[in-house]
Amino acid sequence: MYLSKEWIQEADAALRASGLCTEYGDRFAVEQRVGEVVFHMVFDGDGARVGAGSAVDPAVVLSQSRDTAVAIAQGELSAEEAVLNGLTVVDGNPLALLSHHKILARANDVFAEVRARTDWS
Repeated sequence: MYLSKEWIQEADAALRASGLCTEYGDRFAVEQRVGEVVFHMVFDGDGARVGAGSAVDPAVVLSQSRDTAVAIAQGELSAEEAVLNGLTVVDGNPLALLSHHKILARANDVFAEVRARTDWS
């Protein structure tokens, strides 16, 4: 089920197995708050991972409703549209999203298999 402990663990396993890491070994963390659920992604020179709870020193924190998160994950709404329409609130350094857009796009590709197996109810 989407956003469950098991879903976060599956996303983590997929991201760790991907071999993604930041180009120069810098650390980049994104925290996501979806309703009451909080999880984060961390990218650095050692790899990439997903964890439950708040990130340590995130560059950016994204907050949105479950409905918005599902619409983005299912491709019904782009992340950019969600921000521009006020459905996603960005706290922190939004320029960090731009400077790390390549690794975020690659992570999104990695999560395609996880999304395909996700129960959205």
